[in-house]
Amino acid sequence: MKKYIIIVVVAALQMVAVGQTVNVHFKNGQIIQYPSSNVDYVDFSEKTAAPTVSAGQVVDLGLSVYWASCNVGAEKPEEYGDFYAWGETKPKSSYYTKNYSFYNAELDQIINIGEDISRTEYDAATMKLGTDWRMPTNAEMQELIDNCAWEWIVVSGVRGYKVTAKNGNSIFLPAAGFKSDTQHYDNNTGLYYPSSVQSILTSCYYLSGNSSSHRISSNDKYIGYAIRPVTTNPNASENQVDHSQDHLVTDKVTAAFLGGAYSSINGKIQGGSQLNVKFSNGSSESVILTKIQLNDGSNGTEGNNLLDTEVEVAAGDSKSYTVTVGYAGISTPVICFTYRYNKKNYTTEATMNF
Repeated sequence: MKKYIIIVVVAALQMVAVGQTVNVHFKNGQIIQYPSSNVDYVDFSEKTAAPTVSAGQVVDLGLSVYWASCNVGAEKPEEYGDFYAWGETKPKSSYYTKNYSFYNAELDQIINIGEDISRTEYDAATMKLGTDWRMPTNAEMQELIDNCAWEWIVVSGVRGYKVTAKNGNSIFLPAAGFKSDTQHYDNNTGLYYPSSVQSILTSCYYLSGNSSSHRISSNDKYIGYAIRPVTTNPNASENQVDHSQDHLVTDKVTAAFLGGAYSSINGKIQGGSQLNVKFSNGSSESVILTKIQLNDGSNGTEGNNLLDTEVEVAAGDSKSYTVTVGYAGISTPVICFTYRYNKKNYTTEATMNF
């Protein structure tokens, strides 16, 4: 048996040396191709822990990312999998505005959690499958539409799209539909969440598809949709970001309290108090401020994102804000700024001493 494996490995190595691609053939008929110039060697070993998706595979469609063969929570390509409201990381039995995790009943409005939640704590694919996986961005979903052939077919009695890439590889997107209130509306429509929003407060993008068309549209964030995850394509050079020198910038980004109009009783700042805070970028590069939270360091409670839209903070610049303490008050105010630099999110925070 060992001799046979060695012969196979030698043959595979010879193929890499002279061929243009390495073809991996799966038992379900799927084929994944890798450029031979990117293959160092082929071996037989124990299955690695990542990336993995429940009973699925990584599919190379020749795009900027690899696509999973199954939806999040599915065991087979034709299964719908789980349904998620935008930004929520657990499926539930009903989907409506007032049980949406980011609905503020006091203000009767949706809380802003950012414009793009891919690979954040709000990304159901990342939370369910691990950090190798994430929700696709709006641009990646559009790339799938623009660069693949879409064919409406039936697989095991399930309607959906066979999406075939120029390299011959394909995925099947079942017509999963959506969930609103306690109802599941599948009909002939397949809907999938990208990670981007149309409106900061109420709407998000989704892929809408039926037997006659497929496109990106928008709908309410609280509705439950299926998610088809993506992972990094090692052959796409634009995905390779070097963060080794990021500290030269991030070490010079700071947060601070600047006082304010507040009252304190028994070591607790009372509700309605106003606190002045400052975000300073002392580096030589610009950064993008994405989130401001007033957290309570005494119990670890995190506040809502107080920033309505992303803000670019130029090199050497600073931004000042006034935040209002909630009605319950706060014992240990901690201001937390989240910002993006070099395509990665960082945080800086300060604790108020009073």
